[in-house]
Amino acid sequence: MSWSSEIWKKSLPVYEAILCLPFIKELSEGSLPAQKFERYIAQDELYLGTYGRQLFQFADLLQDPSEREVFTSFACSSLEGEKAMHQLLIEKVGIDLKVSPSDVTLGYNAHTQKAIDTGVKELALAAILPCNWIYNRVGLDILSRSRLEGNPYKDWILEYGNEEFTSGVKMLVGMIDRWAEGAREELLAKMDEEFLEALRFEYAFWEYGYNGD
Repeated sequence: MSWSSEIWKKSLPVYEAILCLPFIKELSEGSLPAQKFERYIAQDELYLGTYGRQLFQFADLLQDPSEREVFTSFACSSLEGEKAMHQLLIEKVGIDLKVSPSDVTLGYNAHTQKAIDTGVKELALAAILPCNWIYNRVGLDILSRSRLEGNPYKDWILEYGNEEFTSGVKMLVGMIDRWAEGAREELLAKMDEEFLEALRFEYAFWEYGYNGD
C-alpha cells in the first residue's frame, strides 16, 4: 500500500472531524456568519504570505529539474488562484486585514518552516501536503453537497474544488509516494509525524475562524 493510502487512513478521524466543524457545515449551507468568515480569511491571508515563500524554499530542495519545474508551476498557479479569490472576497465583503496573526497561524507556519529547514525533501513535503490535500478534499466534499446558488461563499468553494487544483494535488501525492517507496521505516515514521501535525493545524485553523480562540 502506498504511503498516501496509509497516511490517509491515519488521518480519517481528524478529516472527518473537520467536515463536522460548524464552520464547514455553515459555509456549505451559506449560513456562516460573515464576521467568522472574515476572521478566517484575514488569518488565511497572513498564513499564505509566509506559506507562499516556503513553497519556493521547498522547491530549492528538489534536485530533479523536472520535479522542480512541475512543483514550481503548481505553486505559482495555486497561489495565484488563492490570492485572486482572496482579493475578490476582500473587495466584495470589505475584510479588515489589519489583524495580528493568531497562535494557530504562527504555529502552522513555524511547523512547515521547521520541516523545510531539515533539508529533507520528504519531511518538507509531508508538512506542506495537508494544506493542499485537505483543502482539496474538503472543497470537493462541500461542492458535492453545498447550495451554491445565493451562497456568499461560492467563490471559496469553487476555488478548492476545481479540476486544476485537484490535478495539482494528485501530482503532489504521486510525488511523495514515489519518494516513500523503499524509504527507511524511520523516515516514513517522521513523514507521518510531520503530516499529522500539519493536519491538526488544519483543524485548528478552521476552529479558530469560527470561535476566535
